[in-house]
Amino acid sequence: MISFSIYIVDDEEIIREGLTMAFEENYNIKSFLNAESALKALQTNLPDLILLDIGLPGMSGIDAISKIKKLCPEILIIMISAYEDIDTVISAMKLGAYDYVVKPIQMDGLEVTICNALETIRLRKEVQALQKKYLKENLPCFIGESDTIQNMMDFLDKVAKSPSTPILITGETGTGKELIASSIHHRSPNYKGNFITVNCAAIPKDLIESEIFGYIKGAFSGADIAGKKGLVED
Repeated sequence: MISFSIYIVDDEEIIREGLTMAFEENYNIKSFLNAESALKALQTNLPDLILLDIGLPGMSGIDAISKIKKLCPEILIIMISAYEDIDTVISAMKLGAYDYVVKPIQMDGLEVTICNALETIRLRKEVQALQKKYLKENLPCFIGESDTIQNMMDFLDKVAKSPSTPILITGETGTGKELIASSIHHRSPNYKGNFITVNCAAIPKDLIESEIFGYIKGAFSGADIAGKKGLVED
């Protein structure tokens, strides 16, 4: 069973204590009286859901949304408002809030909203787990049990965790350079993107730039009327 954690951020002590008492039996609850302290806690511990008051002292709830989403886009946020201001609600939704409730809080309604949000999170985690399982079972890999092969596969896992690091793979024809590159790609955070191979030796030197970076109409004699996207755009 998945255990969910919730942050409650509200400057009213009675609200924090009331919500904590209502939900601590089923969820891991932490409460904060301002956005600054909640953001500090997010540096070391990410919750699944945040109940965030809009009218906080210091940094407002609206300002906090973008900072929270920057730290972790997947965290769901339910806004708490003292009054139903449509413009504020729209602003919160545009910044990534999941839903909102209005004070005085109707606990039954809030509980339904929380359950819906956590069900969204549960399904997301389930999909991610299935994706990881599928990728693990279908990753391009070398078949072998020697220490050399195992050390290489361990090294590929480490390299894949740093997708911004340039990598040059060299070797004789048929030694598996493309397989190594594919393995790194599918183990990296960019695995959802396309893995594109290019045989540069087969492209005339005068066309290599347009093949990789594309071109626009009239860029050179004979250029396609509609232009062409380069491989880097795919």
